[in-house]
Amino acid sequence: MMIRKTAAVLLIFALCMSLTACGYNPEVVGTITGPDGKVTEITCGEYLAAQYEVVYSIVESAEISDSQQIDMKKLMALEASEGKTIGEYVAETLKETLIRRTVTDDLFEKTGMSYDEATRQYYDSYIQSDWSDSSSYMLQNGIGFDSFYKYEMQIIKAGQIPYALYGKGGEQELDEEFLEKFMETKVGRFTYLNLPYQKALGLDNTDTDKATLKVYAQEILTIINETEHAVGVPAKDIIATAANGYTDRYQNLLGYRQEMDSITKENSLLMYGDGTFTEDQYDQMLNVNPGEFAVIDGGNGLYSIVYRHELQETDTAEYLINSIINAVAPGMYQEYLAELAEGYSIELDEKAVKYYSPEKIVM
Repeated sequence: MMIRKTAAVLLIFALCMSLTACGYNPEVVGTITGPDGKVTEITCGEYLAAQYEVVYSIVESAEISDSQQIDMKKLMALEASEGKTIGEYVAETLKETLIRRTVTDDLFEKTGMSYDEATRQYYDSYIQSDWSDSSSYMLQNGIGFDSFYKYEMQIIKAGQIPYALYGKGGEQELDEEFLEKFMETKVGRFTYLNLPYQKALGLDNTDTDKATLKVYAQEILTIINETEHAVGVPAKDIIATAANGYTDRYQNLLGYRQEMDSITKENSLLMYGDGTFTEDQYDQMLNVNPGEFAVIDGGNGLYSIVYRHELQETDTAEYLINSIINAVAPGMYQEYLAELAEGYSIELDEKAVKYYSPEKIVM
C-alpha cells in the first residue's frame, strides 16, 4: 500500500511540476470561502477527483462503452444544452461540486458527528479496498490516495449527515406534525402481486399486448371482489388464487409460465420514496383504503394487484424515523445543501484550471 501511495504522490508532483516555474504553488488550484470567512484550499488531487466525477457522469449518461476510445477534446466541444458546450457545463458543475463537498465537511463538523476507532477502521478498510480496484485509473488521472480517501469520506459523510440533521435533537429535527402527516399519507402496509408483463427473450409488448394485460388485471380484481372469502384467509392467498387462473394466458402471451403465489409479497411495510415503486404507483396505492383490493397501473403493461392493510401498532414514526429521514433526504437535504452553498464562494487559478483541463482525462 505504501508503494501505491508513494506512486500517487510522485505522479501528482509530476503533473503539477510545470506550474512551479510560474511563481505559484501548483498543488493548490483555488480556494473556497465560507459564510463565516473560513477559507478552504482546493488541492490539485481534490480538484482532479471532482473533475473526474463530473466528466465520468457525463460519459456514463451518454452510455459510451469503456471499450470505445473517447476523444475528450471532441467531447468537451460538443453542445450540451442552452447553447453551452460540454466543457462549459463541466466547468460550472465542477464549481458546484467542489462547493458542495466543502459544505459537506463543514456541516459534518457543525452537527457534531464523529467516528469511534472501530468505525474509522471499518471505513479505512472499505476505502482501501475501493482504492485497490480504482487506483490504476485514478493514478492515470493524477489522483493520489490521500485525495481519493478524502473524496470517499465526503461521500460517506453526506450519507450520514441527514440522520443527525433531521433526527432527534438535530438542527432541522422533523416535528411531530410533519411526521404525523408523513405516516398518514406516505406509509402503508400492502400485500401485492406485480403481474408478469415482460416477454421472454426481451421482446417488446405491442399496444394490443398492453391492452390485453390490462384486461387480465381487471378480470383478476373482479374475481377477487366477487368471490366470498372465508374469514381469516390471508390476502396473499386470495390474490394468488385468483391470479393463478390466468397463468396459462400469461404464458401464451409472454412466453413463460410463472406461479403467481411465488411472486406475491405479503403484508409488506412500504414507504413513499423507498424505491420499491415509482412515485405514481405509490400515489395510486396510498389512495386505496385499508381493507380494499385494487389494480395499480405501473405503465408499459405492468399492472399490480394490491391489498392495503391497516398499519400495525409498531409502525410508528419513532420506530421508523431513520427510514423516514432516508425517504425525505433526497429532496429536503439537497435543497438545504443548495441553500447553504449560496453562502460560499469559490476562486480558481485560471492557469491551473487550464492546465488540468478535462481534455486530459483518461477513461
